[in-house]
Amino acid sequence: MAALENIRGMIGFVRAVKTGSFAGAAKELGVSPVAVSKNVERLERRLGVRLLQRSTRKLSLTQEGRLFYERCTLPLQELESAQAAVKDKGRSPAGRLRVTSISPFGVTYVLPLLPEFSRRYPQIEVELRLDDAISDMIADEYDVGIRAGQMTDGTMIVREIAPLYFIVCGAPAYLANRGIPRTPADLASHNCMRLQGQTTAARSGNWLLGSNSASLPVSGNFLANGITTLVAAAVHGHGLVFAPLPMVLPLFRSDALVPLLPDWISKPAHLFIRYPNRKHLPMRVRSFVNFMLDKLRNNPDLVSDPHVLVAPFLRAG
Repeated sequence: MAALENIRGMIGFVRAVKTGSFAGAAKELGVSPVAVSKNVERLERRLGVRLLQRSTRKLSLTQEGRLFYERCTLPLQELESAQAAVKDKGRSPAGRLRVTSISPFGVTYVLPLLPEFSRRYPQIEVELRLDDAISDMIADEYDVGIRAGQMTDGTMIVREIAPLYFIVCGAPAYLANRGIPRTPADLASHNCMRLQGQTTAARSGNWLLGSNSASLPVSGNFLANGITTLVAAAVHGHGLVFAPLPMVLPLFRSDALVPLLPDWISKPAHLFIRYPNRKHLPMRVRSFVNFMLDKLRNNPDLVSDPHVLVAPFLRAG
């Protein structure tokens, strides 16, 4: 009985933190705010610490409460996943699926696949957040994340979608005015736009060019905190950008941008899909992951040799 009351207290506590109030937790759990408050109070008495500071306006975590919240979240998600796995058995995948994706890749490659996914799995409700910031998937309750970089998260299952190459590019109008760089040294005379406060291949002050990731100092008069902004600025002719090939390839086809320095395409990073390491993975998560991997791993724009992809768009002169 005590163990059951502890679980009730934990659930009420976690929901109260996420919603910001006992009333919000009660609404989600289908009980009264008084019941949630009492369950949390019993839990605090058993633990011998105060987890929440109460005021007339809001709840706030104590130091002990923050630690306890971080430890509670994953086990409760495991319980929910186990329950979902049992419910899903013998049924079509269903329920809300929360997905986070880097924004340019999500717009160009993920969104076009969602209509087919929804036709195949009509009972799955997809909630997609396009966000370039690195999120805590467990704390933010995401089921699936699509990211780029190094696949080093030991708390997640990580599966590669494709290698990710970066390439220098610029708008035809800019190149007509400033000339086409033929070697990395030529970039010294160009306006090279850079990411601010990043550690990617296009990080501020240096571009990691070529298969050996040679770090080349570059300079220019424009910085931004997102690659989408830099690419948009390049399309408007403001300068050169060192951008992910999957993002700019459609712009090569529309002649909005031109690939440059094809012999200095970057060493590949990784495009990958990740999800929490759970013993009982809900069918909606498994269905989405398998669907996306099947489609994206067979997309020529993602898996073809980068030199072959850019060759038709190179310019002479």
